[in-house]
Amino acid sequence: MGYDPGPMPKGKRQRAPNDAPPRRSRRRGRRSKAWNLALGIFFFILGVIGVLIPVMPQVPFFIMSLLFFSLVFPSIRRRIRRFLHRHPKLAHAYKRWRDKGRKKRQELIRKEKEFAAKLRGEAP
Repeated sequence: MGYDPGPMPKGKRQRAPNDAPPRRSRRRGRRSKAWNLALGIFFFILGVIGVLIPVMPQVPFFIMSLLFFSLVFPSIRRRIRRFLHRHPKLAHAYKRWRDKGRKKRQELIRKEKEFAAKLRGEAP
């Protein structure tokens, strides 16, 4: 005797009693606002230390703190967008930098998937 699930509800798949639960893809979780705020404060403090100590650079730390604060505060995000809109050369350089990082991450993820498939004995 076969298993008859009967009429399926719209948009839902019914499982047979012996089916394994569907696998969820593992995704890297997003950082919380509190974590972004803590990182922004950390980099801001490093920037202040860089102002006080002449050997340590301060500008990269202030830029990093600004980027982390922009993930927490919409007003800072709007000001950064306005600044980039008014300075197209910087906006273009920022976009190239962001796209380059995205491409690197996507390539790394693709290589990791291929490696995992090889370990499982599957063809890529």
